[in-house]
Amino acid sequence: MRERRLVEYFKQCFSSDISLATNKELAYALASLPPYEVSFSDVTVMHLHCEVPRTEIWHSLNATIVGLASSCDTPATAHAIPWCVGLGIVRGIDVQRGLLYVITPVAVEHLQSVDLLLQGLIEIPRSVLQVKGCESPYMSTNVRDKITGKDLYASNLNSPLSRQDDGDSDSDADTM
Repeated sequence: MRERRLVEYFKQCFSSDISLATNKELAYALASLPPYEVSFSDVTVMHLHCEVPRTEIWHSLNATIVGLASSCDTPATAHAIPWCVGLGIVRGIDVQRGLLYVITPVAVEHLQSVDLLLQGLIEIPRSVLQVKGCESPYMSTNVRDKITGKDLYASNLNSPLSRQDDGDSDSDADTM
C-alpha cells in the first residue's frame, strides 16, 4: 500500500493529461524529468534514524527519498518540529560542484522555504526501480544547467531549489 501511494505521489510531477498507466511509463517519465538543483550550502541534512559520518552525508542521500522541510530557526521556535512541504527523490549528487539533483511534485512557491532535508526510512518503490528495460529515475544522466527563479518567473524568487533547463552540463554527477 505504501509503495502504491508513493508511486501515485510522484505521478504528480506530471500534468494529468500524460498517461502513466504502468510503472515502466512512470520510470521513463521520471528519468526524463529535469530535476531541481540544490546547493549543499542552501540545505541542512537531518538523518532521522541513524548517524552518518560527516564525510558521507551527501553520498548517503543519493537515490533516496527525502522530506523537504522548513526549519524553525528563530529563538522562540528553536525546539519546534520542522514543517515538511513534501517528498523528493535525490536523483544524483555532484560533490565537486556541491549540488544535489532532486525530483519532486512540490510547487516552486512551496519550495522557497525549504532549507532542511529529512532522510528517514522511506525507500524508492521497487516497482519503479526494477522495470525491465528501463533506466531508473535516479540513474539518468540528463542533468541540466541551473535556471534561477528570476529566469523562470521574471522575478528573483531566491529559492535554494531551482528547476533546471538545458542539457549542456559537464557535471560529474555521482549517480547510481
